[in-house]
Amino acid sequence: MPERLMDVDPTVQNALRELMQEDYPLLLETFSKDAVARLSRLRTSLDTQDWDDFRQTAHSFKGSCGNMGALALHQACEEAECAALVKDVQAAHRSFDKIRQGFQRLAPQLVI
Repeated sequence: MPERLMDVDPTVQNALRELMQEDYPLLLETFSKDAVARLSRLRTSLDTQDWDDFRQTAHSFKGSCGNMGALALHQACEEAECAALVKDVQAAHRSFDKIRQGFQRLAPQLVI
């Protein structure tokens, strides 16, 4: 079984903290709120098998996760994007579950 990626890259978080300074808490709050909205949208598009929306949402979320150093979420979003491209229902459900679980693990780490 492949080794699980870190939930968050501390090097990226430290760089963001230094760059954003007093706005760092706002960045974390914005990312968290956006993630909740994206999870809801992924769930809806998966339930309706709207593959274009599922792929686009996963792609967009992947970019946000990459910017935040959320490594495991980034990988799970990439898997979701690939599943949507081939319309693989089972793979899409697995990747959505990884995204949901990854965010549940990550969220407590995104506090000051």
